[in-house]
Formats: sequence, structure tokens, C-alpha cells
Amino acid sequence: MEFVKLVGPAGIFFIMFSIALSIKPAAFMSIIKNPLSFYVGIIAQVIGLPLIGFTLALTIPFPPEVKIGIVLITCLPGAVTSNYICKKLNGNVPLSISLTAITSLIAFVTIPFILKIYLLFVFEDYSTEIFNENLVRASLNIFIIVTIPVIAGVIFNTIFENFSKKIDPLFDKISTILFILIVGIAVYQDFEEIPEYLKFAGIKTVLIFVFAFVMATLLAKLFKLNKRDQITITVETVLQNGAMGFVIGAFIFDDIKYIMPVAAYALLQYIFILIYFSYIKKVNKN
Repeated sequence: MEFVKLVGPAGIFFIMFSIALSIKPAAFMSIIKNPLSFYVGIIAQVIGLPLIGFTLALTIPFPPEVKIGIVLITCLPGAVTSNYICKKLNGNVPLSISLTAITSLIAFVTIPFILKIYLLFVFEDYSTEIFNENLVRASLNIFIIVTIPVIAGVIFNTIFENFSKKIDPLFDKISTILFILIVGIAVYQDFEEIPEYLKFAGIKTVLIFVFAFVMATLLAKLFKLNKRDQITITVETVLQNGAMGFVIGAFIFDDIKYIMPVAAYALLQYIFILIYFSYIKKVNKN
């Protein structure tokens, strides 16, 4: 946990800046002209996913740490890799970028607010009391390491467009390495206790995949979105920013048990996406 607290904020700052290097104000123009898919994506991520987290945490008898971890997972913004995966699946990349950017920009409000509501009405243990007392500080920390680098990245890309294109691939690779380091070293430091954590957290996180996938699919069909937008909203809804969850969890709680569900989800989500990727490729061939 100490490594995550010390190195994690700088790592997340870099990762979020890297995401923003592919974002330009012009990318939002197509969304403004046809905003329905964007609104559906925002509803799925900011409202639908947290409701799934609340429902799972309140109705299934998980240990308290797992319940809080599940709620934390469901209020995170999209993963660093979601834009790349949408491109590979022939999804709507500008829509993917816009959803990632907006959910990241507002994360300093949505994450503490959603956690605050859940913890306030459900738990009264020591960890949650600390969080309840430090809501403003938690929001400020998230704003500094998530929102500011996204804004800075968009401005940098707008002013130095050609240079941004050159360094973007390198920064993507570094971001991937940082993600692996943040999660990997945090897990390694508590390696002896991981089997016990995963016994409670691993299988439970699969339920989030299932419900998130079903919700995203139903919303896309309900609003009659085209295939590319359906793929994008599904990917953006299912893929969560695990590295950010680790760092934010370390800010809020002092016990790794609360963020082990985030670790389990961060790893398992790519297995789910690989299955989805194979399915989409097969459908496209037919």
C-alpha cells in the first residue's frame, strides 16, 4: 500500500495525461451533432454501473471489504485501453474518447459522491468514518491526479498537435507499463494474503461483467444505436480504470482488502474483453 500511495499518484497523472494526448476539441464536434449515443454512454457509466454496484453490495452476502471494493469499481471512469480496443473492434473512436475524457474529468465529483452515499447509509466502521471526514480532501486528490492532467493533455495536444502525434505511441506504452507496475507491485507487497482476498473478490467481480454487459446491450438496443456505437458503449462500460481504483482506494482506505476487488476486476476484465473481441470479429466475418 505504501508504494501505491507514494508512486501511484504520479503514475496516474502520467496515464491520464497520456490519454488526453489523443483528444482534441474537434473530436467532440461529432458528439455535439449526434449526442444520443454519448448520453446513453454517460448514463450507463455514471448511473447504471454504480446502481449495479449498489445492488450487488446490498443484496448478496459479501464481506464488507468486498462490498466497498465492488462499489469503488463501478464508479471508476473508463480504462486507459478502451479507446485502443474500440478502434480494433471498429467502434466509434471519437465517442470512446469523449466518454473516457468526460468521465475522467468529473471523477473528482462522482467517485467520492457515490462512495459517500453508499458508506453513509450502510457502514459505520473506522475506515468509512475516516473517508466521511475527508470527502473534500479525497475529491481534491482525485482532481489533481485525474482531472488536471486530462485538461493539460487536451491543451498540449491542441497547441502541439504534430509533436503529440509523435509521442503518443510511446506514452501509450509507458502508461501500460505503469499500470502493470502499480497493480503488480501493490499485489506483490501483500502476496501472502491474496488467495484469501481473491476467494472472496474474484468470482464476485464476474457478476459486474455480466450485469454491465447486459445493461449496455439493452440500453443500446432500446435507443436503437448503430452497431459501432453499441460496441463502444459496451467496451466503455465494462472496462474500468483499475490503476486509478488502486490509487484512489489507497487514498481513502488504509487496508488493501478494500481494493482487492479492484485488482481482481482489473485483471479479469481483459479476459472478458478478449471473449467479446472474438465474438465481434466472428460476427463481422459472417
